[in-house]
Amino acid sequence: MKLIKLFEAQRKLDEHIEREHPRQDGEDRLAKKIFALLVELGELANEWRGFKYWSNNQEPRTRHVEPDIEHFDKTREARWKESNPLLEEYVDCLHFILSIGLEIEVSDEDIEIALEIKENQTSQNTFDQFVLVINWANSMHDDNYYHELLASFIVLGEMLGFTWQQIEEAYFQKNAINHRRQDSGVY
Repeated sequence: MKLIKLFEAQRKLDEHIEREHPRQDGEDRLAKKIFALLVELGELANEWRGFKYWSNNQEPRTRHVEPDIEHFDKTREARWKESNPLLEEYVDCLHFILSIGLEIEVSDEDIEIALEIKENQTSQNTFDQFVLVINWANSMHDDNYYHELLASFIVLGEMLGFTWQQIEEAYFQKNAINHRRQDSGVY
């Protein structure tokens, strides 16, 4: 697990965003990042679907197929691209968790502490793990519970069935998209 590499990539994206969208006087950017994380956690839960007791379809949304427009425009042949909406939402959350860590200036030692906490964390089920992550995210406003937030989120990814390699690959793909969005002004 190479979290330092992800933090460095996130630092570059955050600097890019800061250049394009400088902080305003009195702006609480940390509060906005926490709020954005909570929104993304809701989107992740929606793709997971396990809380939807009223639905007969509680299986996670892990496959989405759509036309590959870029390829079609170049070749006029129908091609399709596949994505994993659950993984994509997980990685969107990860972007904000890393950004929050940078905002509060976590150290390499802090990251190691989070990984130690992760090794000792147990949860009964994915729903309880979601609730734990949301509770830690909500606690970031008053206290520094970042270690617990990061550890709980990594465990959640494991419970959702993602390998660290899948997470890293998806993170870097989305990071590149986020840089392009900043360059183009299309978010």
